[in-house]
Amino acid sequence: MSKRSVKKTIRLMCLVMSAVFLVSGMSFTSSATSVGELERQKQQAIQEKNALQKEAGNLASDYRDVRSQYQALKKQVDDANIDLEQTIGEIDYLSKKLSEAKEKQVEMEDIMRIHIKYMYENSSLSMLELLLESSSIAEFFERYEYLNMIVKYDRDIMEEYKKTQRDIETETTELTAKRTQLEEMSANLSKNKEELKKLVDSAGEELSQKNAEVNETQAEINAYDKKIAEMKEYEKQLAMQNASSNYALSREIGNFPNTEYTGGAYAGYTNDDLYLLAAIIDAEAGGEPYEGQIAVGSVVMNRVFSSKFPNTISGVVYQKNQFEPVRSGRLQLILNRGPGASCFNAAREVLAGTRNTNRLFFWALWLAEQRGLVGTTDGEIIGTQFFF
Repeated sequence: MSKRSVKKTIRLMCLVMSAVFLVSGMSFTSSATSVGELERQKQQAIQEKNALQKEAGNLASDYRDVRSQYQALKKQVDDANIDLEQTIGEIDYLSKKLSEAKEKQVEMEDIMRIHIKYMYENSSLSMLELLLESSSIAEFFERYEYLNMIVKYDRDIMEEYKKTQRDIETETTELTAKRTQLEEMSANLSKNKEELKKLVDSAGEELSQKNAEVNETQAEINAYDKKIAEMKEYEKQLAMQNASSNYALSREIGNFPNTEYTGGAYAGYTNDDLYLLAAIIDAEAGGEPYEGQIAVGSVVMNRVFSSKFPNTISGVVYQKNQFEPVRSGRLQLILNRGPGASCFNAAREVLAGTRNTNRLFFWALWLAEQRGLVGTTDGEIIGTQFFF
């Protein structure tokens, strides 16, 4: 298993364990994440998948190329082997013809010996006797010419057989040389074919592994989708619980809507104050427009300046059942990784005295609509949140 696969497996296991915590209702503040963080991780996984798919596409192209080369080389090997088989067949045929020619030569030599024996050994006629027995000079020359023709015929046939043998031997030598070349070529091509086959197999394995990584990344994305849906449901339940506490508190303090002056700069704030305020803004409005981030910061500082709430930023933020990200663990996650730049800017503006609402409470717009606050309660919509 590759290092990348091991990392994916670990991430998937973490997602599964997180889901178990969510389903069981156990608190996991120290290791919790947020929908936004999960979405970010999911996008990273999608980018990784896209990169892997691009790599897989390149590998597939390389695989097709090397396989095409392999097929072409395989055809060359097959053609060379066919040519080699044909050459071996021709050599075998010529060897047979050569044997037949040699047998004919032997037969012809026997015939010639018989002729010679007949003419020179068994014949008792001398040239003088042949002349005297002839009825005329013409008959003598006729007999003499006949004997010469027999001798010449035998010699011509013998020469023809010898020439045939020489031609066969020459052609056999050429074909044998061709066979040697073809055998060498076939051996080299076969060697190259085996090496190329290894490249094909290696490219195929690499492509299969890359496709497996793509599938693993897709499984990771699917796990993120599942975890995001579970986290949204979990945060929705926490938001509904916090909403009940918020609404009860708003009625309990008897200052609804807020009539106190809660504006002005927060003198002497510390870096910890700035960091915590930026973090709660990020947790509650990180995906909201800048106006919405200022509004969340305004609510926190309105509470700090209100006589009905704790008079410190940390006291307001960590007041029981008031801010859902505190319970879900999203705030701690942001504190660990650091708030976004725009949330830091919004926190600085609010600490310097900027306010765009004097409200003390806010809910997600969907929740405010579900609970019937929108249209029946004095409030305002900023971004996707309802401030009252």
